[in-house]
Amino acid sequence: MRFYDKSQECRRMKILFYDMGSYTYHDFLYYLKKAGHTCKTVYYHFPDKFHDDFFCERFSEYLLNDTYDAVISVNFFPLVAQLCSKHRITYIAWCYDSPLEERLSDYFHYETNYIFLFDRIEAAAYQTAGYSQVFHLPLAVNTNRLDALTFSASQIAAHSADVSFVGNLYESPLETLLYAADDFTKGYIEGILQAQFRIYGCYLLDELITEDLLQAVNNSFQKIGQTNLKLNRRGLSYAIAAKITHLERSFLLEQFGELFDTHFYTTKPCGLPHVKLCGPAKYEDEMPCVFRYSRLNLCPTLKCIQSGIPLRALDIMGAGGALLSNYQPELAAYFEDGKDLILYESMEDAIAKADFYLKHDDLRKQIAVNGHQKVKKEFSYPKRIEELFRVAGFYV
Repeated sequence: MRFYDKSQECRRMKILFYDMGSYTYHDFLYYLKKAGHTCKTVYYHFPDKFHDDFFCERFSEYLLNDTYDAVISVNFFPLVAQLCSKHRITYIAWCYDSPLEERLSDYFHYETNYIFLFDRIEAAAYQTAGYSQVFHLPLAVNTNRLDALTFSASQIAAHSADVSFVGNLYESPLETLLYAADDFTKGYIEGILQAQFRIYGCYLLDELITEDLLQAVNNSFQKIGQTNLKLNRRGLSYAIAAKITHLERSFLLEQFGELFDTHFYTTKPCGLPHVKLCGPAKYEDEMPCVFRYSRLNLCPTLKCIQSGIPLRALDIMGAGGALLSNYQPELAAYFEDGKDLILYESMEDAIAKADFYLKHDDLRKQIAVNGHQKVKKEFSYPKRIEELFRVAGFYV
């Protein structure tokens, strides 16, 4: 834990904010400006975030034609990091994606970088690997904006449910990767998949994927002529984790749909006959209504997020919803199970706890209130922005 001199203050800064349509951009920008910082935004959507001469030329013009104290972005962008290093400008990237794409680490070494990850284990792994410019920082939620939202009777009626889930089932390339693999390799991967499928709070895949297993999968590709494809450990780990996430979310939604009035907000069709498919929900003005007026909000974390609190969990509690999540070490560290939120340690536990809290509405409502109060106090933007700027050396 860091201990800071509370007499220090952050100097007012001029910030260039790069964004390509992130969920948290507006809330982040609002609190930067509220703190007295001057901000200018560059919007650009990368066709290829690793190679883009047009972007590099135009972004360099921004950096040359004006003076900025820092460049900030939601998530990490390699070309932005490269250009900030070239022009000797601090680059602060606060990421809500996890795990990060492996190729991004090739750009982590710049001294101008300050990269913040919400997953403590992921951040520690990068630090152990020698990336000293990577730090752990949980995400934030703008409860003031969410509290001010009002909804019509028709909106409330449309989004009221026993259980809601906002998200996707995830599509895994695992079946394609194993298409040409031998029976032993397929069986071993199925075994480690089933082992991880039943364990919460401990990520086993990275340790269970051996070099021999990785080589066997790559050899199977070469046998069918796919000589240009070489899978690495993280790629195979992600494919298995995505498959587990798909299985868990599908099973829970199917079971909940049979037992409770269950709504599923997603961008893609799926074959879950007992669940009400509602299409996608808009982040700023529709999701909060879903979260507030669903009695329980299901939030099964992507399996390869090892310890961190995903943005969706904070969004749910920030909107005043009762969160039903798989066990995550950082959720358990910051919140009290059964008081601020509801954590499950198996799919059977999830179903049992949903049934219990739907039958004990007073307890469920109090959990929603407590969770909202906790994120309002502990996960505010001003608190997180202060930490960002202290680490980056802007407090004097």
